[in-house]
Amino acid sequence: MSIEILNGNELIVQGGLEAGFNLYTGYPGSPLADYFNILYKRKDEFHNRGIRVSIANSEANAAAMASGCKQAGKDCLVAMKSMGLHVASDALSVGNFANPGATTIDPKTGEEIYPGVVIVVGDDPWSMSTSTPADSRYLYKHLHIPFLEPSTPQELKDWMKIALEISKRTSVYQGLLLTTYMAEGGGRVEVSEPKEVDKDIVTLDPSTFDLSKNVMVPPNSLLADVSMIKERFPKVEKVLAELSLDQIIGKKESKVGFISTGVIYETLKQVLEEGSLIDHFSLYKVACSYPLNTAQLLPYLKELDKLVIVEEKRGFLENEIKSFCVEHGIKLEIFGKKFKESEGFPAHGGLSFEIVRDKTKELLSMLELNLCSDLKLSGVDLGISLPRRLPTFCPGCPHRETLSLLKDLRSVLKDQEGLNLLSHGDVGCYSLSFLPPFKEMHNLSAMGQGGALGAGVDIFADNPSVVLMGDSTFFHSGLTDISNSLQIGHDITYILLDNDNTAMTGHQMTPASGISVEGVKRPRQSMLSVVRGLGVSDAIEVNPSDRYFYKNLLLDYVHKKGVKVIVSNKECGLTYHGRMKSIERKSTAKGETVEKKSFYQINTSVCEDCRACVENTGCPGLTQIHDAYGTKVSIDPQICVADSYCTKIKACPSFELVEVLDYHPTKYKNSTSINLSAEDIELPKVTKSFEDIASGADWRMVVTGVGGSGVTTISRVLSHAAKTMNGRDDLDFKFMDQKGLAQRNGNVTGHLSIYKKGLSKGAVTPLHSADLLVSPDLLDASGQLHFLGSEGLALIDKKFQIPLSILLDNGEISATLTEEQLRSKLREQLADRVYLASMKELCNDILGKSVYASAMILGIAFQSGRLPFTLENMQEAFKSAIKKGEYETNWLAFNLGRKVFLNGDQSVRDQYFKKTTSKYNQFALYEMSIKESFLPWQNKDTFIEIFNNNFKRLVKIFPQIKESYLANYLHDLYIFNRGHEVAQFLQDALLIKENVSEDLHEMALRTLARTYWVKDEVYVAHLMMSPMQREIDRKSYSTLGRKFKKVFINRPGFDVLGKKIEFDISPKPWMLKTMRHLRILRLLLPAWHKREREINLDIRKSLMNKVKADELNYTYLKKLENIKGYREIRYKKASEKLETV
Repeated sequence: MSIEILNGNELIVQGGLEAGFNLYTGYPGSPLADYFNILYKRKDEFHNRGIRVSIANSEANAAAMASGCKQAGKDCLVAMKSMGLHVASDALSVGNFANPGATTIDPKTGEEIYPGVVIVVGDDPWSMSTSTPADSRYLYKHLHIPFLEPSTPQELKDWMKIALEISKRTSVYQGLLLTTYMAEGGGRVEVSEPKEVDKDIVTLDPSTFDLSKNVMVPPNSLLADVSMIKERFPKVEKVLAELSLDQIIGKKESKVGFISTGVIYETLKQVLEEGSLIDHFSLYKVACSYPLNTAQLLPYLKELDKLVIVEEKRGFLENEIKSFCVEHGIKLEIFGKKFKESEGFPAHGGLSFEIVRDKTKELLSMLELNLCSDLKLSGVDLGISLPRRLPTFCPGCPHRETLSLLKDLRSVLKDQEGLNLLSHGDVGCYSLSFLPPFKEMHNLSAMGQGGALGAGVDIFADNPSVVLMGDSTFFHSGLTDISNSLQIGHDITYILLDNDNTAMTGHQMTPASGISVEGVKRPRQSMLSVVRGLGVSDAIEVNPSDRYFYKNLLLDYVHKKGVKVIVSNKECGLTYHGRMKSIERKSTAKGETVEKKSFYQINTSVCEDCRACVENTGCPGLTQIHDAYGTKVSIDPQICVADSYCTKIKACPSFELVEVLDYHPTKYKNSTSINLSAEDIELPKVTKSFEDIASGADWRMVVTGVGGSGVTTISRVLSHAAKTMNGRDDLDFKFMDQKGLAQRNGNVTGHLSIYKKGLSKGAVTPLHSADLLVSPDLLDASGQLHFLGSEGLALIDKKFQIPLSILLDNGEISATLTEEQLRSKLREQLADRVYLASMKELCNDILGKSVYASAMILGIAFQSGRLPFTLENMQEAFKSAIKKGEYETNWLAFNLGRKVFLNGDQSVRDQYFKKTTSKYNQFALYEMSIKESFLPWQNKDTFIEIFNNNFKRLVKIFPQIKESYLANYLHDLYIFNRGHEVAQFLQDALLIKENVSEDLHEMALRTLARTYWVKDEVYVAHLMMSPMQREIDRKSYSTLGRKFKKVFINRPGFDVLGKKIEFDISPKPWMLKTMRHLRILRLLLPAWHKREREINLDIRKSLMNKVKADELNYTYLKKLENIKGYREIRYKKASEKLETV
């Protein structure tokens, strides 16, 4: 017996090992997504024990395998999500009514023992990652499968063995039901040694089979029904009575009782304990809602007058108890989903601590039993609306490339042919395509049924249509869709998204992967061969990165009649880039360099902030910065995986490839050698010790951030730290990582609690009760502040990863929230209860990766005294939770975090990092830029003097605007056409100063400035080579390698003799230096960018008319500012915006 910290999926596997299953099968699906990942990691152990593991192609396959396993005399564990139970129900029903397999006799009891089958199902009451709000209890009952509902991690592990025992003693399939919070949560549990299983391969004799039990066809099926009702199922009730798993606590003689089951029982018990009600009422825990344990429940109910039933979803337990009371002649006043005429505990969604607390108090008040202590705590309200962090596809995701094309194709078909493309879909990563910016899924059916859904639409509509289908979905049930489409003569294009993984559930292998979950090589099953075998003549495989070919192919296919299939074949970005990063980390850890590493960047001077790249990719690697012209799109190098797809949109010339030679993340940086000993830093005074917790003062912590950025590392390290708790056995620990729809790029929130053993705590921290809230993301932390207690401390990074919702917001209704505004609000509301530090930037500068911010924030938390663990606890936790090769850097980040808390982030930066400095200030760079725009023999100094004089004039007019911004506006006018219109610009600027409110000065001035130039090929050539950009490049890349070179990604366009000429080119520096002097082309090609010049005049006229009339407001001005972009994008925006203003 030993103590381990395990999550729900690990507990299923550990419980299975202790029970002794021969076969583990099922199909991956949240919240049981990690089940097969755990099995794969332990494949060698399972192989040595003679245990078989199989990821079935579908839940129905897994259910059928269970019946076969039983016939072979072996025990089987099947795991799936709630929707999978629907898929498996047919095979489960047949298998459960059948009763194959040889039996044995228990030598101690003389009882007949059967091969056992346990069906574990993960429900999702809050519908965080499931397409429909299923309640598996009803389906379990329909299938005559009894089910256990564990309420604690220990029960989950222990009841796996009990579930198998029930099945083996009764011959009936036994269910075990858990919910998301149990599956994704976990805690401190006692584990035992695995049970040895029979490894022998049997030789079956078909002549001994009882076919009446094996083959479920009439009349056998009727006989099986009789047997189930009269013989087999009654055994379940008998075994449950013997096991006595139900529990009764509280005031047992009370006439008012509470009853609950599963994970919500813990929440109810917590409410009763913390509300000082547990000594006034009895509390009954139901282990099995179907069938109920008559032996324990009947005497309990007979002593009650009133019964309160608390359960999630619909009133399954309530209906079972009501039937039970009728059957046994018990008269009770029952309160569950209804409190007399009012709503009781909601039947929709899950139940939280707050819902249970408030509804319990409401009911007791109704019953005039006002005994409940006030559990409502005061919280923090920032008083602002926070932008949503929408789930989106991961960086490098190949699905993004398909969806970007579909969006482009939709526009082409609509604009050129008046056709509206329909996109059908089903369940997979690609289901996120219904969200902005793509909105490329117009309906959704069950897994593998998108094509059939489309058939129902398309046979009555003349729209062209496509259907998205994943690779694992294809082998699950999707190929029958294609067959169905062929059979009915369906006109549709199937896009099979082959990324080598069941990616959405954690990258399990598929039949096309060429390897099994047991690590054995298998044939790679080809989807293309399968569909051709079905009779599809138009079937082709493409690389989705080949945008030009893919787009033309799609355009051709959607016009063709019949069934067409495109296999989009590109590995999942997470697995591919994860593998490449792993190789890189191992290499650089040895001090070796990478021969060449590619980075993509956006030249923000060239960027027009049209956001076409965002609209067409939705990539989280795209972020936002602010410069003299407002917001601009940029690339976050810590997120970008350099897959280059954003560059293929070719909406503008701002994208650039930077190739760093002999790359190393830290080798070339001016970092001071870090000789940091943990023992040299003074230890903090702990505010809540283990002793305090054992005395009844619970410790609660909430961890939140962006999925995929290392947030779960924080929870994992602390979970390992809680394993021993200095040998104490009077404390308990729980955790839960709430992932939701997207594990990466969406919000992930973890809940951790340490409390006195014997008490109950729900999986989620009650609102306003956390001692500590930590987050490496400013926005995500602000969104979870409602968990922070009145005395709690928030430790938060100063910056946030820009969410897609901000990038898609044009800001015309109200200005977008900024980091500075959010920091100001936090300081205003929390004062000294918030600690802000630049953890991600600091880790990137000193340690080479921002991901180490997770370890740094733990160091800050430790030094704040808000963690109950010792330094030794934390060090051991890091050693056990972090990969060996990453331990030292993470431990260093932890101790740097301790110093950050004591001395501040700037002090630590100054001590350990020497920032790359510039030889020139920004103003000197502008002067240099103007000089470079002249030919050698031209008079530069005169223009510099004029520039300086006009700059001083502009500063006097707008002293509150950053001087660098004002210099930028004038610089651009001089670069574009030697400042021919500077006098008019200054005159208009003076009118803005006089007639526009000061809060709009900056926006009005930058909008005005933009009307005095056009970013034509001449002007852009200069911006690409400007001293300002060279200095940005030097600071960004000179400390990453021996040297770097740039590759420009450009598609210039020229209007010549009424024809538009465009071509792709990667111009050499000498070409750009030449081009920036060819202003004469504007005279030689009068039609060149004529439309842009006209739009500029229209904007200036609209702006200045409002300025002169003193009628300029924010929305009007923002609409004018949003007329931006290159060529067609600008034309379209001008057409839309100028009409509305």
